[in-house]
Amino acid sequence: MKRKSFGIMSLFIALFTALTLNSCEEVTHFYTAEITVLDNNGNLMEGVKVTTDVDVQDVHVIGREAYTNSDGVVSFEFDNLAIMKIIAEKENYIGENLLVLEEDKEVKVSLVVYE
Repeated sequence: MKRKSFGIMSLFIALFTALTLNSCEEVTHFYTAEITVLDNNGNLMEGVKVTTDVDVQDVHVIGREAYTNSDGVVSFEFDNLAIMKIIAEKENYIGENLLVLEEDKEVKVSLVVYE
């Protein structure tokens, strides 16, 4: 009787282990942002340099730099969640905003630049 219950218990543990180990898959997440740059009159601005910055003393650099397209939009991709400052500059125009990345969502932010 003891051998029979030991065999059933061993079979149950082996089956449970096999099923739980096979269901472990690595999940890939994405962290993207779309930033639209406008002037103080609400007009889209092309060719604006947009940079991201985090004020920490760490060896990891998440700063990005790109220019807006003809629709006044620039997109960034990141490897992880972050909260950072975005800065837009073109000639006499400058503006700042806060960017909070979310897991598996494209975060859309409008940034107004002033003269």
